[in-house]
Amino acid sequence: MTSRLAQQWGFSIIIGLLLVSTLMAWRIQESFSEESVQIHRRFVQGQDTLNNLRRSLWTIGVNLRDYYLDPEETFPQFLRRTEKLESDAGRHLTELRGISKHPKQVHQLAGSFEELFGQARLATTKESSPELRLAFIQTEIVPRRDKASRLLREIEAANHSSLTDSEYLLRATRTGAAQRLLALLAACLFAGVLVAFFSIRHAEMLEAEAARRYHEVLGAKQQLEDLSNRLMDVQEEERTRLSRELHDEIVQNLAVMKMEIVQAQMLSAQRLPEAREILARARRIADDTVRSVRDISLLLRPPLLDDLGLVPALQWQAEEFTQRTGVPCKLDDQNLSDDLPDAVKTCVYRVTQEALRNCEKHSGASSVCVTVCQTSAGLEVVVEDNGEGFSDLQRKPASLGVLGMKERAYSLGGTLEAGNRAEGGAYIRLALPLSLAVADKIPLGAYV
Repeated sequence: MTSRLAQQWGFSIIIGLLLVSTLMAWRIQESFSEESVQIHRRFVQGQDTLNNLRRSLWTIGVNLRDYYLDPEETFPQFLRRTEKLESDAGRHLTELRGISKHPKQVHQLAGSFEELFGQARLATTKESSPELRLAFIQTEIVPRRDKASRLLREIEAANHSSLTDSEYLLRATRTGAAQRLLALLAACLFAGVLVAFFSIRHAEMLEAEAARRYHEVLGAKQQLEDLSNRLMDVQEEERTRLSRELHDEIVQNLAVMKMEIVQAQMLSAQRLPEAREILARARRIADDTVRSVRDISLLLRPPLLDDLGLVPALQWQAEEFTQRTGVPCKLDDQNLSDDLPDAVKTCVYRVTQEALRNCEKHSGASSVCVTVCQTSAGLEVVVEDNGEGFSDLQRKPASLGVLGMKERAYSLGGTLEAGNRAEGGAYIRLALPLSLAVADKIPLGAYV
């Protein structure tokens, strides 16, 4: 099983346990809340019933006393009130049988009420003196009423005891359910700790692997940069060597050949007209060859850059661009120092050369301006024209011309930006730092 699959299973188990514990907690709360309400409802209903019975108990005595003492009270009126009380008491006793957990005491209470109502009806049917009626109430009615009252108190005490027992049982059941819920939550916590441990361990392994690969990529990037710098170094060295060889060997040989042709042409002027024509043609070829080789030498590595400095080299480049294309190219140098590092001079010259080459090939401009400005922060070079501007393809990072210029800028810790001007045309902006800290870190390959 893979670590990813194990994590998925672990999180699934945790989620499942959380869902089960949540459902269990909801059921515990729901069931115990309902049971608590039922217990309270039964107790309140029992108390109401007992109070109603207690009220009926005392009302029968009051009605009997009123019947004896009130001369206007008739037997039918007393009988109707007594029957209504008996009916209410019977209904309350029926309710009490349904909710009470003490049927024996309820049965005794029902018998006491039956005897009490029976004696009350019997007392009203006898014609006797007030003394005998009072004695009948004291001997027959009051003891039965006291007995019923005592039974009511016993049932009430039993109801309170049942309430206490129900509450205790509810608490015990709830405690057991809470313990089961806590056990489930403990299992969930244990599973969560395990999953967290393995997840953190897996994340640390992934982080270590990512760091290792990141360092590998950094190393490969550094190797590529070193290789790029070395390639530019070799390229510039090769250009310098070719330029010197062209200038020192081929140009000199062509110049000697030209002198020999001129001498031969002078010697053969009177005798061989045909040879003079051939030698004239050879002289023109030699002149063209010398000029082409000199141009190639200047393009490969202009001696002006090494001998006279950056500004003359850029000035020659602007003039050569104008002669070659017929497009005016203006050079504007501001506060440019003469002791710039060779790597910076080479980078500025090559970027300007490539920018003018792009302008010649793609822009169709009628004027070009090269601005070189040096400040305390660094050196900035801007080449701009009024042509068609860059296309999306030319501005892509993979464009070789722009990519080569950016590589040169990055090798010196600088930046290069290429884009279109708002008023029309294109621009290339090169920014190079000139601090000593940066200059001391210029790689070998930057001097190309």
